[in-house]
Amino acid sequence: MTPLPVRIGMASVVLALLAAAAAGEAPMQPGQHPVLVWKTRTPQQETTFVARIARFAPDRFLEWEDGNSQGTVFMPEKEVLAAKGYESSSLFRAGTDRRASQATTLWLSRKIFRELKERRAARCVLDGVSTRFRLVGEGEMEVEVNGAPVRMRVVKVEDGRGGERWFLDDEDNPLLVRHAIRSYEQQLVGVTTARPNTLRWIKGKKLSEGP
Repeated sequence: MTPLPVRIGMASVVLALLAAAAAGEAPMQPGQHPVLVWKTRTPQQETTFVARIARFAPDRFLEWEDGNSQGTVFMPEKEVLAAKGYESSSLFRAGTDRRASQATTLWLSRKIFRELKERRAARCVLDGVSTRFRLVGEGEMEVEVNGAPVRMRVVKVEDGRGGERWFLDDEDNPLLVRHAIRSYEQQLVGVTTARPNTLRWIKGKKLSEGP
C-alpha cells in the first residue's frame, strides 16, 4: 500500500533534515549528507540532476552531477543571505569548483525571497540580465523524502522571460522544486538524508575547510 502524503506547513521538515544532516547532528549521523534529485524533461529526453549537500549553513557547499559531468558549487554566507542574482546553469561547469558571486543557484537568496513575500515582486539579475520576479501563487507539491511522500508548501514565481519557478515557502530554505519554461521542465522528485557516505568529491580537507 502506498503511504499517504504527509502535509507540512511553513516550518519545512526538509529544512530540519537538511540542516541536521549537513551539520552531522541528530537525527542524522556524521558522514550523512542530503542528496537532492531533480528530473529534467524536454520533448527529446529525460535526464537526472543530483546535488549532494556537504554544508547547508551558514555557507552552502554542494557537489553535483548530471550523468555526463560533475563539479562543485560554493555559495558564501553573504550570497545566501543577500545576493541580488540567481543563476540557472552557469555555476554548473563540468569538472570545476565554482564559487558564487552576487548570485545563488538552486536556492533564492533570503533577500529576494523576503521581498517576494512582502511585496509580491523583486528585482533579480537572472543569468546576468536584470528582470523582475513576481509571486503569482502559492500551493503544495509532493516530493519523496526518504522514501515517503511529503507535501510541501511552495511559492510560484514568474520571471520576465516567461519562465516559472516554484520554491519551498520557507525563508530559511527557499529551495527550487520546479522550473518550467516552454517545453522544458525540471522538478525535484526525491530527497534522501539517511544514507551515509554520499559525497564523492568533497572530502577530507575540502569538506572541513571548503574551497
